[in-house]
Amino acid sequence: MKPRRTNQVLFLARALTGILIVASPMISLASLESDLQAKQQQLNSAQNASQNKAAEAKNLTTQVNNLDADIKSTESKIQQTGTKIQDVQSSIDKLSTDIDVKKQDLAELKKKLNGLIIELYRFSSRSQLESLLLSDKLSETANEQDYVAAVQMQVTHIFGQVDSVKNDLEKQKSDQEAQKAELDQLKKQQEDYQSSTQYQMSQKNKLLGMTVEQKVAYDAQATKLRSEVAQISAQIYAERQARLSGGRESLGGGGSGYPYSSIDEPDAWGFLTRECTSYAAWYLNVVRGTRFINTRPGSGSAYNWANLARDQGLTVSGSPRVGAVISWGAGPLTSGWGHVAAVEAVNGDGTIDISEYNWIRYSYSYRRNVSPGDYGSYSYIY
Repeated sequence: MKPRRTNQVLFLARALTGILIVASPMISLASLESDLQAKQQQLNSAQNASQNKAAEAKNLTTQVNNLDADIKSTESKIQQTGTKIQDVQSSIDKLSTDIDVKKQDLAELKKKLNGLIIELYRFSSRSQLESLLLSDKLSETANEQDYVAAVQMQVTHIFGQVDSVKNDLEKQKSDQEAQKAELDQLKKQQEDYQSSTQYQMSQKNKLLGMTVEQKVAYDAQATKLRSEVAQISAQIYAERQARLSGGRESLGGGGSGYPYSSIDEPDAWGFLTRECTSYAAWYLNVVRGTRFINTRPGSGSAYNWANLARDQGLTVSGSPRVGAVISWGAGPLTSGWGHVAAVEAVNGDGTIDISEYNWIRYSYSYRRNVSPGDYGSYSYIY
């Protein structure tokens, strides 16, 4: 068996050698190795490209998933706010009913009071001598005086009731006005949430509809944006808190309709979520209806917002205005990237009230009585 197998192997070897020689007599072992190396390099390059595309796809999938979470969160807020609106409206309706009842009570008391006052006047307009002359007995005069005294006591009592009902009525009216103001605020917040959802959906659809080349460019832009994110130190945050607790500034309550929950993902306007710039861009676009985007990706930090505003034909001024955005330059408390915030009120003493993000780490805050000059150079955008 062995000789036969050896002969078969030799035969096949000669046959293959003959084919190689006939097909390409000039091919050498060195050229085959060179071709093999070139193919290997192409394979490696293709594998690397595939890995890069997979990473880009994963990154965009993460962004879409984050947007989905943000959309669900905003929709939940819309539902919660809607429930709250219904509760406040029910409370207002109940107050209205109570107020109507109080008004009726007040009208009845006034009617009764008027009758008693007429009765009291009728008796008090007669002199004691006249009462004695007209009466047959002294006891009748005494009874008459007792009656007058009783009427006077009723008048005094009803006066007190009238005052009490009036006070209750005024309080209920005051409560109703406060609840109406809360209702207006909730409705405005609801509108902001709904507008934010539209922006988020359009952003998600934009991501899903991108071509491969657009995805590469978008990912590069996101990387460029992240490179400018302010990594503010714990010391700066601590100093900010100390200033709040020890100065004239104070934190207000409440919240905003800002919809993003993920951190440092590109938003619909070319900034990174939960940073001060993203909140201010949301405020301008959604709350104020003023179009504002990042016209300089990689240079959209807060200190550069005056230039971004000029790019888009907006006003840059030193005069405050409600609805404007204030932009501070780099400084000890604003970090190397500056800070932006929305101007909610302009006070008579030159201070302003502002709403913002990331003054307290990645959180919303509302600060009252802020003196702009305390944080260095600044400008207003509107």
